[in-house]
Amino acid sequence: MPNLPKYQSKFKSLNVDKNQSRYSAGKAPHKPVLLLSLIALNKNNRMDLSNIQINVDLRETWGECWELLDYDRAGPIHLPLYHMQSDGFWNLDIKPEHKHSHPKSVKKLNEMVTRISLDEELIDLFNQPDSRNTLVNALLNGGYFSEDEAQRLSEKIESIDQSFEYEEKIVSMVKDEFQMQDALAFPMPDEIARSSSFRRVILINYDEKCAVCGMKIVASSGVSIIDAAHILPFSKFRIDDPRNGLALCKSHHWLFDHGLISVDTHNRTIVSGSLDIEMPKDIISQYHKEALILPEKASMFPSLTALEWHRENIFYK
Repeated sequence: MPNLPKYQSKFKSLNVDKNQSRYSAGKAPHKPVLLLSLIALNKNNRMDLSNIQINVDLRETWGECWELLDYDRAGPIHLPLYHMQSDGFWNLDIKPEHKHSHPKSVKKLNEMVTRISLDEELIDLFNQPDSRNTLVNALLNGGYFSEDEAQRLSEKIESIDQSFEYEEKIVSMVKDEFQMQDALAFPMPDEIARSSSFRRVILINYDEKCAVCGMKIVASSGVSIIDAAHILPFSKFRIDDPRNGLALCKSHHWLFDHGLISVDTHNRTIVSGSLDIEMPKDIISQYHKEALILPEKASMFPSLTALEWHRENIFYK
């Protein structure tokens, strides 16, 4: 029988930095945010807690939770992933050659470990709604967050459920012919949950790489700097079908939205002749007629209909 009081006590007294001047509630929130993220993902069948993957779902959920806290930037996700092993329920299988190493990034941590997992007893508790809620409350009320932060996180947990439910629905749209009009047969969640759903789908489809230049950068927080861009503007069409999306770096997203680049009928980047760049030479024009980096699944390729609309209505020829 899982020992709920034991883990409830552990969650309220995690081994964290207690620098009063550094944190909003006097304790470092990194470990609680990671655990809350994992609980939410597990509840939505998006994470195997016996083999934790530092994937887009985890990193994006982590980043979204941090945005609700009173800090200027998100904390590095690799720190709690590594240091949680001191709390007695977090298991790291570290390669022998890295036993005395300390990771400085997610990439380095991935190189060091073969598996990250939680105790089976704790996983069992997470899979029971009442026990899960008790443990969530232990984290929210353990002194790691201010009262306002805890309230925002509590609301976020509910929003995450809506976000993953919406994600499943928009992914299912690729089974049907792409529609130019808002063809949703289901309601949209709030804007944050909706936007998060679309972003995750696009980042996963494009392996977090800009479809034009291939840039792939993950910040120390674990969050990708690549944007999920709508081909048909969402403000006009309200379409979150994954085929209405492209993964683009900040520069190419801006150029696409402002009609200075587009995509031809063969999924190649085209660059507007009205684009005037002096320096550095050819930094944009080098991609003219270059093939897009496309999703692995053809069903997720950008809609030719949407791209045609962009060429005819947004692109400066």
